[in-house]
Amino acid sequence: MRIAILGIRGVPAKYGGLETCAEEIGARLVARGHEVICYCRYTGTEDDRLPEFRGIKRIMLHNLRYTITDTYTHSFLACCHVLAVKPDVILAFNPAISSVCAIPRVFGYPVVLNPDGFDWRRAKWGPFAKRFIYVSAYMAAKVCNQLIIDAKSVSDYYAGEFDCAPVYIPNGANVDTESTRPEILAQYGIEKDNYFLFLSRHVPENSCRHIIKAFEALDTDKKLVMGGGQAEESSYAASLRETRDPRILFPGPIYDPDHVRELHLGCYALLHGNQPGGTSLGLLKALGHGCCVLTLNTVDNAYAVQDAAVTYKLSETDLHDKMRYVLDHPEAVAELRRKAVARCRDAYNWDVLAEQYEEILRRAARGEKSPTFDPAS
Repeated sequence: MRIAILGIRGVPAKYGGLETCAEEIGARLVARGHEVICYCRYTGTEDDRLPEFRGIKRIMLHNLRYTITDTYTHSFLACCHVLAVKPDVILAFNPAISSVCAIPRVFGYPVVLNPDGFDWRRAKWGPFAKRFIYVSAYMAAKVCNQLIIDAKSVSDYYAGEFDCAPVYIPNGANVDTESTRPEILAQYGIEKDNYFLFLSRHVPENSCRHIIKAFEALDTDKKLVMGGGQAEESSYAASLRETRDPRILFPGPIYDPDHVRELHLGCYALLHGNQPGGTSLGLLKALGHGCCVLTLNTVDNAYAVQDAAVTYKLSETDLHDKMRYVLDHPEAVAELRRKAVARCRDAYNWDVLAEQYEEILRRAARGEKSPTFDPAS
């Protein structure tokens, strides 16, 4: 099949979960003999000159670089350009672009779309954007041939609220537990097993303030590495750094994959606080690296980890108590690390997930509906 991917920033994945999913699935589809084309945005980096990445052909298109127009304008151009590419099927990401996905649908091209959880509930959007994304999600259920959703709660919501039959397939993660550059930790002023790790955007929906407050009350010599951040600084992110606790480190955004790996492999425990619905790729990555994970007890986080992590309530006191527990019980930490790897290997294998994507795309290309998968049950 000739498969066109659109609705993301492009490959290689250097931003978020949708890009990572597109890259991992796309590369495996190439390995299975398919031609995969991905529409990419200009980044001003050397990546712009890459004709392909991991076998995925890259087509560069412009966009209006504003928060509310970035994805939509690029996807509009992609949905027009794709008519000349003549794919067998289109794999789209992001519910907000459903209206422009109508362009290839009018010309008979099937579209399979993976929306990004409850995207309209995210704090970064204003009232108009939230309403637009919600209406677009409803349209996606009507315009697209098939929806693939990466979280059970979101899949159930779409099925009931939008009267459609989405297919549940989670994101995946690679099992990677071998340290190759342990000296990297010294660059951050930390040592193996002597720090808690947070590695995500510094936004309210990731529970950053709860994590900092819970740690500040913890009697320990270990440090807290608050990795991540945002390309554009916010008042919320700046306020987090007002803490006077010298144990809390703010290294900023970390994109180097070797650094990300070593920080995961070296931490005593990883703190995860994602509140929005959806299967967090960062959470799955932590499982794949064999981390002892403490994750916020949401429906999707709890479903993703099962018994392979500690869950906590959105409460500084409860998180503090769970952190104290793992500090006092190193044997439990070792067992959670073992379970994390097993959970990742059993439920979030990219090779297995790519086979399921392939089947759905084949069926869509033939005009058929897809069966329901539940690889994470």
